[in-house]
Amino acid sequence: MKPTFQHLGFDQVDGSFLCYEVRSPKFGFHWHYHPECEISYVKQGYGTRLVGDHVEPFTQGDLLMLGSDLPHTLISDELFNASGAQMEVVVIQFAPAIFETRSLEIEELADIGLLLKEAGRGLSFGKAQNDNASYSEIIATLQKMPAMKGFERYISLLQVLNTLAQLSHMKLASEYYSPNKSLEGEARIGKVCSFIHDHFSEEITITQLADLAHMNETAFCRFFKKMTGTTAVHYINDLRIGKACQLLQNERKPVSEIAYQSGFNSVPYFNRYFQKSKQCSPTQYRVQYHATEA
Repeated sequence: MKPTFQHLGFDQVDGSFLCYEVRSPKFGFHWHYHPECEISYVKQGYGTRLVGDHVEPFTQGDLLMLGSDLPHTLISDELFNASGAQMEVVVIQFAPAIFETRSLEIEELADIGLLLKEAGRGLSFGKAQNDNASYSEIIATLQKMPAMKGFERYISLLQVLNTLAQLSHMKLASEYYSPNKSLEGEARIGKVCSFIHDHFSEEITITQLADLAHMNETAFCRFFKKMTGTTAVHYINDLRIGKACQLLQNERKPVSEIAYQSGFNSVPYFNRYFQKSKQCSPTQYRVQYHATEA
């Protein structure tokens, strides 16, 4: 899909970087990128997160770092949207240029330099894998930073980055992912992806998607793979798995019912795809999730 460039307005704010809290009844599909690095912490809400060619559920407590020009979006789940609660996310956005390249080569900042390089693929700092004092300290600092100013805020950013560099993390976008920023097909792929995100829990055919793009099926499949780095079937199934994960976390329905509610029309196929995607069965995922929450 063609990501949209987002100008963050650094020429209209005081200081060298942005730090703010977003509150909204829902997050819709907004595939975008910007030259600034981003750190985000989900205070409240859950849904599906897309980073490059990676699709995964996000939940309250998720901590994420994105490198420069990496396309991404957060989409709140329809169950959360219907709850009446608000999405709440703390966001920090800064230009890598605020740290001179040579300064990152000195020993004291070497870990931050490496962190910024690794963030080019997107980094997820799961609360389960970092349930310690350092992780809690970062979260506390992030929530205070929107109210900070000047030197205090700059030093806090350095402290957050230095601590993040010490935490366990998972790289998100694949090693060979390369965002497609050409103007070719922007309207087509945008229309197709919006349709998919509105209807992925329903039956969707390649014929439907090809018709939306005004292409034959063969040409559409090549086009979709070129723009997104994956096939339309995998893209849809990954969204469905994300939906299933949210249902497994938040509802006690039988696995078979969750499979159908997520958009799969075959429970055995759902189980196989889930196992391949999450390296565990749906039942094991539910048990593991609630064990970490206890």
